[in-house]
Amino acid sequence: MQNKKILILGANGLLGTHLLNHDRLDNYTIAAHHGRGVEKGADLSILEQTTSYLNDIAPDVIVNLVALTNVDYCEEHPNIAYLTNVKVVENIVYWIKRHDQNVHLVQISTDQVYDGKGLHSEQMPALKNYYAFSKYAGELAASTVNASILRTNFFGKSRTSKRVSFTDWLYKALTKNETIQVFDDVYFSPLSMNTLANMIALVIENEITGTYNVGSRQGLSKAEFAFSFANALSLDTDNMTKSHIDKVDIVKTYRPKDMRLDVSRFEKALNITLPDLNQEIIKVSKEYL
Repeated sequence: MQNKKILILGANGLLGTHLLNHDRLDNYTIAAHHGRGVEKGADLSILEQTTSYLNDIAPDVIVNLVALTNVDYCEEHPNIAYLTNVKVVENIVYWIKRHDQNVHLVQISTDQVYDGKGLHSEQMPALKNYYAFSKYAGELAASTVNASILRTNFFGKSRTSKRVSFTDWLYKALTKNETIQVFDDVYFSPLSMNTLANMIALVIENEITGTYNVGSRQGLSKAEFAFSFANALSLDTDNMTKSHIDKVDIVKTYRPKDMRLDVSRFEKALNITLPDLNQEIIKVSKEYL
């Protein structure tokens, strides 16, 4: 439906800047909050400002990318994590319920709601820190309306000066021959931001609802990821060493060690096959050439 209006909340973040410029959304009317094309500012943690803003925009689809993702900060400031990761969603849901039940909410969640040995299905959340708890609480709020809840992780070259991605950090460290440690006991299955933006567009087009894992197939340890990325760019890895997350002092808050996703439900819903992580790494490495 080409005349749909899509509102992207958090459009100036890592994923938002990719989604905002994604070719697959060219046939839609796009509005953006906190990003290029901002129509009006609003503090979405305040109900009155949220409802006024959404009344002005009157979107058919809301993609909520607003999130506080710093795990340590969430643990130390649970009230702020609640306002960003839960209250914002509750306010959006309040407006949808009172405005138009047919508005489609796409809520971006996290793979950190999982722990223990993967691959994890959607029925297996295990909340081990306040960040995960707050994102899951946001999911619960979103699930009371016509919503697609996407548990995911992503990487790729940042398009905003305000945020540095995992691969940005790796690339800088590797090209400057900095000494870094990468974890060989932490597993994940992220998608490139470009692929994830494409998946969000497909979700909007097909109007699927429910909770879905959206990631690469199988996944890798973060150490395997780092070495694969370096090899794809023929970068020297002499100063990059493998380590265990429990042995690193700078990690204050418990983080899951295995967040690999079972993506079969999402693949079945859209009749697609998601890429494996090595394919995604090779694709993203070309962004740095």
